[in-house]
Parts: sequence; structure tokens; C-alpha cells
Amino acid sequence: MIDVSALNSTGTRPTPERTGPRQLGQDDFLKLLITQLKNQDPLKPTDNTEFVSQLAQFSQLEQTAKQAQLLQQSLDAQTASLQFTLLPMIGRTVTVGRELVQLGNGPATFGYTLDKGAAKVLISIQDQQGQIVRSLEYRDRASGANVAEWDGKNNSGALMQPGLYRYLISATDSEGNAVKVEGRASLTVAGVRMEEGRAKLLVGDLAIDPSDIVELR
Repeated sequence: MIDVSALNSTGTRPTPERTGPRQLGQDDFLKLLITQLKNQDPLKPTDNTEFVSQLAQFSQLEQTAKQAQLLQQSLDAQTASLQFTLLPMIGRTVTVGRELVQLGNGPATFGYTLDKGAAKVLISIQDQQGQIVRSLEYRDRASGANVAEWDGKNNSGALMQPGLYRYLISATDSEGNAVKVEGRASLTVAGVRMEEGRAKLLVGDLAIDPSDIVELR
């Protein structure tokens, strides 16, 4: 059975008030101080030293609150400034040292750097599930920066959907020894987003730290 007396005028149960400790602010401190003055014994007024100490505490609390407010305003302004600074990079192409390839509506190019000349370079492009969709092989590549191209098709010749893909890359010399190789990605910036107080560049769902950029075009 429903207790009718527990219902309010709208026919619903009133929301119970929150109980438990809460953080006191400067308004609470001032109310306590005023209450203390109202209820003090006229024959035994509050000691001047104690009264001055309480006023000093109130003043310190008020200044701390103002400093915190000014600090937050400064942080908000800095955040807005960082975002505004990166806005001109939207639509630009950036190169980062990551094994990524951005596929659009046509062939996609990406780079890699060899520590020394390689007789064979193998590249395996993966989809979002980590499945290899295309394998590429290059022969007799010189040391330094090199460029690879993907026509956007999988190993069966079917066109893949536009988006970001990862790739694995390895290189060997003429004797079959491993050659150090580092992948690079050329990505088009689509937006700017703040993450943990830092401005990041957006490429699809990927957020890139500006400090990771090695080339801007």
C-alpha cells in the first residue's frame, strides 16, 4: 500500500535532502562569525586577539578563493589561445613519425626512412581489426627518406573504404640482415581538440600532439 501522507502536492514523493559533510565556503565562515558575535556573553566578550585571528582567517580564505578564480580564468584563456593558434593548421598536411596511411578517394602515399640501403622492404597494411589487407614489396631502396604508394585496393583487387590504416614495415640488406626502418605518415588535419589541457590536432578519430610533427605542408 502507498503511504499517501508521504506524497507532495504533485502526487510524487519529495526528493530527499542530501545529508553528509560538505565543503564550507567563505559565506559559511562569515555566517559562523556573525552567529558567534550575536551569541557571545556581554560580560565576557570575545577576546580581541581571537577576534582579529578569525578575521585574518576569513580574509585569507577570501583571497585564496579569488586567486583560485583568477588562476582558472588564466587557464581558460590559455586553453582558448592554444586552440586558436592551431586553427590555421586545419586542412594542412602534417608528417608524423607513425606507421599510418590515410586513404582518401585515390592512391595514398606515405614515407619511411632507412638507416642504410635495403635490398628488400616489406609493408603490410592493416585495417582497424588488425587484419592485413594489402602487402607491398620494394627492392633496392637507398638509405634515408623513401616514399611508398598504395592504390587503395586489397590483395584481391577490391577498393578499400577511405580512412586511417596502420602498417607494419621491415627491411633487410642483400645478406638478409635487418635494416633499421622508421615509418612516417602524411595526414590531413581535420580539426582541433583539447585533451587534458593540451591542444591536439584531429585526423579522423586520431588526436595528434603538435610536438610529434616532423614536417608541415
